[in-house]
Amino acid sequence: MARRSLLRQELPWLLSEVVLLVVLMNANPPELWFWLVVFLMIFLYRIERWWASRS
Repeated sequence: MARRSLLRQELPWLLSEVVLLVVLMNANPPELWFWLVVFLMIFLYRIERWWASRS
């Protein structure tokens, strides 16, 4: 049951990462860096949250 609530809590983050990857694949070179930085910041934030929840 805890796993299901965790998935429900993480689903918006996973969807936003997928959407950002799709935008990143279709971005023009000038805006590519902006979307890449946005994706990396969200990805690093998620890793930090996951690492903090482990302990």
